[in-house]
Amino acid sequence: MKRLRNNRGYTIIEMLVAVLITGILASAGFEFYISMHNQTLAQEEISDMQQASRASLQEITKNLRMAGYRVGTHPAYVINGDSLMIFYSGTQPIDTILYFLADYSTDEKAAIPGFPQSNSPRKLMKQVNSGYAEMFADYIRRVSFTAVSPSSVQVVIEVQTSMPDEDYNYNNGYRTYAAAETVNLRNVSL
Repeated sequence: MKRLRNNRGYTIIEMLVAVLITGILASAGFEFYISMHNQTLAQEEISDMQQASRASLQEITKNLRMAGYRVGTHPAYVINGDSLMIFYSGTQPIDTILYFLADYSTDEKAAIPGFPQSNSPRKLMKQVNSGYAEMFADYIRRVSFTAVSPSSVQVVIEVQTSMPDEDYNYNNGYRTYAAAETVNLRNVSL
């Protein structure tokens, strides 16, 4: 049988070098993971923000196109600052839909972790006929309704993310997205 002549194993210096190299590689991998995780969270926030603005805009424009339907001489819509009231006849002689901005209550702010205090967003409310106003969209920076002509209205909605992005250096880390559409009212005579 053959005997091993050099069966000393590893020296302490070789072990320390191996641990150091492993630590460097592990920390680089961990930094990469953290960076990718933060980017995933930021992209999810951006996606939610864009989806909220598009869905809100689509719903408002759909209802705005019904403005003036079978209401006779009643006005089709009324714009008052950041609120829009739409009149049409669907289930009642005159149905109304009111869109307006409302502030979050103190309790709502306390219930939302990390609620932005410096640039406090608002919520877009929707009230149908004489029913209760319900929150339609949240984290709204601004909404504007502008009568471009008697038969068209421009709607602009600006939404912000619910959480700040640490890699975004503007607006205290909150990203914003604005969507706009000009709606031609079908039931308003020119």
